[in-house]
Amino acid sequence: MTYTVKIDGSTPTGKKIIKDLRRHPKTVKFENPVETGIVPEGYMTGNEFWGSVKEELKTYYNQNGLL
Repeated sequence: MTYTVKIDGSTPTGKKIIKDLRRHPKTVKFENPVETGIVPEGYMTGNEFWGSVKEELKTYYNQNGLL
């Protein structure tokens, strides 16, 4: 059976739990979205973000007669 757990690694207890889990590489697998390339729901990739920014700027400039 596989469990999905979210641990806050910024707290002392979270750091301790993560350190203990890393001692068991045959059993515990860490999935980092940065390494896997899988974007969590609700997040945008860098390309999506900058594309959105460019479109908003283009719309703003067109509406205000700057382009």
